[in-house]
Amino acid sequence: MKYNIKSAKDMTVDELIGQVLMIGLPGLELDADSAKFIKDYKIGNYILFSRNYKDTKQMKSFMKELYEYTEEITDSFPLVSIDQEGGMVVRLFKDVTFPASPLTTAATAVSDAPYRTGKIIGSDMLKMGINLNLAPCLEINKDLLNPLVNIRGYGATKEAVLKHASAFVHGVQDSGALSCIKHFPGAGSSTKDSHLELPIIEESKEEMLDYNMYPFTHILESDGLMSSHCLFKAFDEVPSTLSKVLLTDVLRGQIGYEGLIISDGMEMKAITVHYGIGKGSVMALNAGCDILLLCHDYNEQKEAFDTVKKAVEDGEISVELLREKAERINKAKAKIADKMKANFTDGDYVVVDEEHALMQSIVDNSYTLIKGNDPKIDADTLVISSNVRVASIAEDEFDERNLTKALKASFPENEVIQFTKDLSFTEEVLEKAQRYGKVLVYSYDAYNDDVQKGTINALLKSGKEVYVVSIKGPIDRQYFQGLANYACLYEYTPNSIRSIVKQLKGEIALNGKIPE
Repeated sequence: MKYNIKSAKDMTVDELIGQVLMIGLPGLELDADSAKFIKDYKIGNYILFSRNYKDTKQMKSFMKELYEYTEEITDSFPLVSIDQEGGMVVRLFKDVTFPASPLTTAATAVSDAPYRTGKIIGSDMLKMGINLNLAPCLEINKDLLNPLVNIRGYGATKEAVLKHASAFVHGVQDSGALSCIKHFPGAGSSTKDSHLELPIIEESKEEMLDYNMYPFTHILESDGLMSSHCLFKAFDEVPSTLSKVLLTDVLRGQIGYEGLIISDGMEMKAITVHYGIGKGSVMALNAGCDILLLCHDYNEQKEAFDTVKKAVEDGEISVELLREKAERINKAKAKIADKMKANFTDGDYVVVDEEHALMQSIVDNSYTLIKGNDPKIDADTLVISSNVRVASIAEDEFDERNLTKALKASFPENEVIQFTKDLSFTEEVLEKAQRYGKVLVYSYDAYNDDVQKGTINALLKSGKEVYVVSIKGPIDRQYFQGLANYACLYEYTPNSIRSIVKQLKGEIALNGKIPE
């Protein structure tokens, strides 16, 4: 690999358009259809998902082939991005160090956890040829009550979010990788998912500038910034991604941000239902986006390319505008070229045991007692467990995540049952609980689960000694009445499952604090 960077002034229109597109690929290798598409459309950059990852050996082989082929076609090495936020939003999970969630790193007693997590993530990425992390999220989660932000965010105040997110960015950058803050201008108040619909935010300009935008205005050193698909009525009548007011006038002009502006996924329904992929792509580029994320479908990727090319031919998008964007992309590539040469080598990925141990310690020390006594188990304890369900499109499925199985293996003398969706589950649990003095319950997204809410509240009214642990942050507590003993973790991952078992065995204490 040569790590060439072709000057934007020497690029054809097709090459310029190929540079401003960042496409997803379907599988674990560079298949013939993908190779043809890259060649035909001069694609310059890529985004990866869990569907592209089997293990480190496969990923290194895939990336080596992708780099060499892209350089052959475009005379430039690619930006390769991934959402490796930590916790529930990870695309790399096997072999690599499993990173803690943002809220875990904010809650833990381990010092400098956001920075150290970011640096480990960036290092793991570079070893496999991935150079741009689409993280962290800068949404402020007031009172930690917004399920769309929840553990993906760093806290409930603008100051806390700025402190921890900034540290994460610097950690990623110090590893040599690029970081991308998201989702500008901040949608912590939204309860609608732009994957599925168009969220409309009603805050005033003053509220937005002083609150939601606050972290963005103070991390200008971030290499990239991802736009939100929410519509902010105080500024414009179109989503942020399509808003020249927000991306050019406010972000570039007023705030002074000079890095890459990257759209959120253009296939999301907030864009496709109201504007369409083609029109939306043209609007986004004219608004100020440098790179368009087109994550999943070749037909939509082709539509975006063709519509942008026609817009250039019709004078709707100027060639000079595309050159400006390509030069900004080249600047990001130049920043990481030497780090890529040093880290993306032919050798096998080497597991760093100290990094695994550090990440486990960060999760262990995030376990937080909120009220009453620590969770406990003995022969007189009925245990009720949750199993994972992906709660949003941003989250990923991954292996080795089964709390019920872990509890049964670690405490074979105890009865361990798992929540179901059956409405009769509550009565069955109450009947079983009569035979025990204590009940230990692990909730997961109970805010969205009537059986969990009903069962836990019925147990709390039963007079039994009940211990409740929410696995995915303290968001569930608002739905429980009469809590006497309550604790939480901030992710449902292999690390947090180990933390739960270790705590019950008396190997760790509850040292975490609820993030500010």
